[in-house]
Amino acid sequence: MKRFITILSSFAILASMVPVVQAGDCYVDPVIEYAGSGTIKSGVFMRDQACMEGSSVLTTLSAGSSVSVIGYTDGWYRVEANGGRGWIGMQFLNNAASETGKRWDWGEYHAYMSEYPSKGPSASTSAPNQSQNQTQNRAQIMSRVRGYILLQVEEHGEAWYVDPVSDRRYYMKDGPTAYQMMRSFGLGVSETDYDTMAAGDWSMKNRLRGRIVLRVQEHGEAYYIHPDDLKMYYLKNGDEAYRIMRLYSLGITNTDLGSVTADEIPIK
Repeated sequence: MKRFITILSSFAILASMVPVVQAGDCYVDPVIEYAGSGTIKSGVFMRDQACMEGSSVLTTLSAGSSVSVIGYTDGWYRVEANGGRGWIGMQFLNNAASETGKRWDWGEYHAYMSEYPSKGPSASTSAPNQSQNQTQNRAQIMSRVRGYILLQVEEHGEAWYVDPVSDRRYYMKDGPTAYQMMRSFGLGVSETDYDTMAAGDWSMKNRLRGRIVLRVQEHGEAYYIHPDDLKMYYLKNGDEAYRIMRLYSLGITNTDLGSVTADEIPIK
């Protein structure tokens, strides 16, 4: 029995000699300072502690984004991005930074964290990114809807014509409104150009996709060049224009429609 107690005592003494540092309920190595940059491999959470358990997510860093690398400990890189500072798993970073030679040894993790506290991204740096995303999203939507008649499928099927020249949408309320659109947005073409398009000249129709063209050398007959199949649809009058353009329309959600600026039909 005495021998068993002696063995336990020996283990207790050895354990007390091992320095243990805990951060966010995680054991960490000494913190090594780095200087330089790195690139995020795939989307990753930036956390306030070098730990999964007990840590808080400060922000998400997207794949391909560049960060400043300022430290390392126990499989975690300390990075700065968009005005924020935190920890990410080393497997998510292509690191091009180098050690500076400075380090915080065992038991000094909390001292390091006090000197370089974690923080989320600042509003001033994240706002331009949000604005840029909105601009990119609008450009993507415009490339899909330019020249189309759009139907608000989440409302009552209201129809909007997206003028491919101004990139604005105009409410096509009824037949008389469609007739006014033919006058306001109609592009006069010569009979030579009309005959060329009618004969199947795709290059000319492609340049005029989504436009309403008028045969000015005849009686002003109007045709809608559908932006998808480039077919020319004869718009005999306002009511027929309203029917045909709705028939070959494109459904759109309110959110996507909101990305296209609304305007009043110019009177000509």
